[in-house]
Amino acid sequence: MKIAIPITATSMDEALKDMDKAAKVADIIELRIDYMDSPDLKKLIGYSQIPKIVTNRTEYEGGRFHGSEKDRMAYLQEAINLGVEYVDIELNYYQQLDRKKTKLIISYHNFEQTPNNLDEIYKSIVRKNPDIVKVATMAKNYGDSLKMLDLIFGADKDIIGICMGQEGVITRIYGPALGGYVTFASLGEGKSSAPGQLNVGELRQIWRLLRLE
Repeated sequence: MKIAIPITATSMDEALKDMDKAAKVADIIELRIDYMDSPDLKKLIGYSQIPKIVTNRTEYEGGRFHGSEKDRMAYLQEAINLGVEYVDIELNYYQQLDRKKTKLIISYHNFEQTPNNLDEIYKSIVRKNPDIVKVATMAKNYGDSLKMLDLIFGADKDIIGICMGQEGVITRIYGPALGGYVTFASLGEGKSSAPGQLNVGELRQIWRLLRLE
């Protein structure tokens, strides 16, 4: 079971320090470059041997990138050209990239609810031919989380399935045990990239207690 730790630093110095900490406990590091004013992708991608996801999330998808869509995509293509292991692009803003050897994550986000048509959303992502499907929605109740876990369990492609919010925490814990590709956990307070995200120490402890790890 793999854990990805998001780096939400706003400066290069802070990002590199957080990457040092993440490298000790993460299987994957997610570089949230939309948090940064001037990300040096070459330095970030080459900084450690831990596999990395480059994510440049638009404001409309819960991110902080303020530039043009052309510039946003250019960062993702640059990351691919530099040999990053993964890039994440949103379904609603999908553009074809020359992915080379980089694995493409195509993601869907809903910060308001968990729709009833998760299977249709999954299929709409699969039609874009990603390497990994990502579906992240807001859980209003535990039933929403069970729908997400069911989606993960039934997927025939690598999938990241997450319900945000307090009622969604169980998807972060059990998703990988049911076949989810990776789950996300923060370095600590103030370092989270989404509501309901556990810190990595809490998640590891829960997995040990539940004998999942």
